[in-house]
Amino acid sequence: MRRVFTGIVGLALAGMAFGQSWVGTYDAGLKAAKAGKWEEARKAFKQAKAVRADDAEKATMLPGPVTEQRKWRNGAAYSPNFLGAYCEYRLGLSSTGDASSSHLRTAADELEGLVNRKQVSNEAVYVLNAIYTKLNANDKRKALAAKISTPNWKVDTEIMSPEELSSTSSGTTTSPNGSGQIVNIVDASKLGTVQTGPISPGGFVPTVATKYALIISNGDNKLPGLQMPHALDDAAILKDTLSNSAGYDSANIEVVSNSSAIKILSSAKALAARMPADSTLFFFYTGAGANIDGRDWFAGVNTEIATDTSSMVKKSEVLQQFAMKGITVFAFYQVPRPAMGGKTFGEEELKTGRISQMQSTMAGDSVYSLYKDGKTVGVFADAVSSVISELHTNAIPISEFGWAVFYKMRRGNSGESGGSSKQTPTLPVLQYLSSNSRF
Repeated sequence: MRRVFTGIVGLALAGMAFGQSWVGTYDAGLKAAKAGKWEEARKAFKQAKAVRADDAEKATMLPGPVTEQRKWRNGAAYSPNFLGAYCEYRLGLSSTGDASSSHLRTAADELEGLVNRKQVSNEAVYVLNAIYTKLNANDKRKALAAKISTPNWKVDTEIMSPEELSSTSSGTTTSPNGSGQIVNIVDASKLGTVQTGPISPGGFVPTVATKYALIISNGDNKLPGLQMPHALDDAAILKDTLSNSAGYDSANIEVVSNSSAIKILSSAKALAARMPADSTLFFFYTGAGANIDGRDWFAGVNTEIATDTSSMVKKSEVLQQFAMKGITVFAFYQVPRPAMGGKTFGEEELKTGRISQMQSTMAGDSVYSLYKDGKTVGVFADAVSSVISELHTNAIPISEFGWAVFYKMRRGNSGESGGSSKQTPTLPVLQYLSSNSRF
């Protein structure tokens, strides 16, 4: 009887010690994180780590009789190191300037430590890649891709957002029009094959040698009320996004800023000359434009009169440099569309070529901007960049992409339903292309 009593007392004491050690602080960290109190949550996870230092992917058994074993939190992993780093990452996202960079670098150092200890989880890779993208640390992104293979570790994901969990688990993305999984292409320059299946979220997107981009940033034109001071930042954001999340080699991305019509056309000719036949072009134009006598024109940086075509270049002449080589063009225009003589920019349909065209706003409407990360960015450029980053694949289906940009702008890059915006984009108009054609 004495032995039984002693055993019961021992189990009771063990249970008290269990409950009073790391459990309370860990639970406090979860609660604080769910309330968005990332600094408080991080401190709690560090306190839990001081008592129980190492992360564990296997279930933690609660004290009790061997015949009635119970699992802590239904078998969840114990991840104070990962969750502490994740909180630091969220602090970086909610900060600006040097403070943001400092938080992100600290989080990266801690997550790199976990990866080096062979604790390679989908979630750690996802967050590391997001941090490297934010810090423009492309070398580290590539090193990460070379270092990891199949994830071999499970972490506690209770405080991660549903969007993050979706990206790090199934690798599928549901589009607004209901199409399901996206495919991911392996390096077409080496294999020339398409691999269907889930995206590898958060990982390195393979570069495709036959993908090019021409980004024209002409915000400093001289047309009254049509200047766009955010144009240069838009171009920089788009270039980073294409190289980081869509498989475009940075050497294949041409940015032309505040240029004359002659320079725009010569840049298009030079890029088309070095592109192989049957390749793909991402074309983005930010600036003023006009439709004169049924033809769309891009305004040069020196354009002062909206009807002065001598300082403009025909849209068709620019795009035909690519179309006549069999290059597929995916064009996006961030152009104000006031009516002149009953016509607006964007009404011209080209006669030849495989071309997709998407306008940033409806006919007659203007272009707007917003503040993001301490900069002013165009609403359309921001939505295009955000959707590319979220899809994170080198095979972006154009119609699904168009719908995603549409809803991103309508909802102000927030929420999951409804929304209101002064700027509504058109959906892509396809010419000799299918709705799932990819760029």
